[in-house]
Amino acid sequence: MKNLLFTLIIISILTGCKTEKQEREKAINPLPLNTYFQNSELPAAIMGYSNKDGQIKWYTYGPSVWDGKDTINENNIFRIYSMTKAITSVAAMQLVEQGKIGLDDPLDDLMPEMTSIPILTKEGELVKGSKSITLRHLLTHTAGFGYDFTSSRLQSFQPDNWEYEDKPRLFEAGTNWRYGTNADWVGKIVEKISGENLEQYFRNYITGPLQMDATWFNVPDNLKDRIVSYGVRDSTGFNEYPRIPKKPVTSYNAGGGLFGSPKDYMTFLQCMLNYGKYEGGQLLKRETFELMLKDNLPKEVSLNYEQFNNDVMSYTGGFGDVSDRWGLAWAIEANKSELFRPIGSVYWAGAANSYYTLDIENKIAIVYFTQYFPFNDKESFDFYRLFEQEVFQSFNN
Repeated sequence: MKNLLFTLIIISILTGCKTEKQEREKAINPLPLNTYFQNSELPAAIMGYSNKDGQIKWYTYGPSVWDGKDTINENNIFRIYSMTKAITSVAAMQLVEQGKIGLDDPLDDLMPEMTSIPILTKEGELVKGSKSITLRHLLTHTAGFGYDFTSSRLQSFQPDNWEYEDKPRLFEAGTNWRYGTNADWVGKIVEKISGENLEQYFRNYITGPLQMDATWFNVPDNLKDRIVSYGVRDSTGFNEYPRIPKKPVTSYNAGGGLFGSPKDYMTFLQCMLNYGKYEGGQLLKRETFELMLKDNLPKEVSLNYEQFNNDVMSYTGGFGDVSDRWGLAWAIEANKSELFRPIGSVYWAGAANSYYTLDIENKIAIVYFTQYFPFNDKESFDFYRLFEQEVFQSFNN
């Protein structure tokens, strides 16, 4: 009897262990993804997720160099464009933690070259701003700066003489929202306060500690062969731009200048899932990261996206929901009609049709990379959303 009881206990333990292992190794069904890519015109794509157990799974399609014979992988290097912004936000919040700058400190004395830039009114007049710009304004895109591809007013602004380092602002700080060059200015603040250029600062305090060794503004020569094709999609198909940068940059674009691998960006997102902690250290305090996740917009301010003809943006995809809100690094899902991305998740993208999603509550991170313009192309955006759907339906049910 004792032997039988012992045997049943062992079987029970082993069965339980197997079930737990199966749960840990649970993966999404790749068939919808495979079918989508096979029926698409996309030259290549890679996507991956990390779940609550830290399991990472990659799904790869097409070659790293268009028309090549290899298969793209998570160690290939992409131009990540505005996915740079989240890393820049972490750098700024590190300085806030250290007491070197306050989120709501006026920047007039520290950054006169920025705060002196006038506002271009809807009537086409240039006026001096009356409200001080703060770091919070910059991190939430409420400082007034835009891009040529997010503002028709800026796109058509072509002065004969312009003495400032950026195009004019669009509104008084804190009164509206417009996606723009705000993070570029955050990078300059980080450089000015730290005394280091942004490449050095990121390597010393973010990408270096996280061993994100494929993430650079200037990709080292020994890594350049891992850079993937990128280009533009037009009426003739996909046309490739020169793949390897011809010369190093000396001015570091904190809003969109980084190269990096999907594996590196997943490492960064996993650190965020762990509230700024990583093996061997901590980038941010938990309370700092929690503040970054919260809605930091004034209640009367909402996201808005102007649609007009430009070379960077497409409006065929579904990116950009005015129902959502903004933290200190990313958009926050707030649309109650959203079908599968949990409310409170954060997300953003890079201009060459790359995307990420971070679901803190369920400990899920998603990265997705294609590499072509214009941004928000429907075929790529729908692939990203299909991947999101498969991941969230698999792990949140």
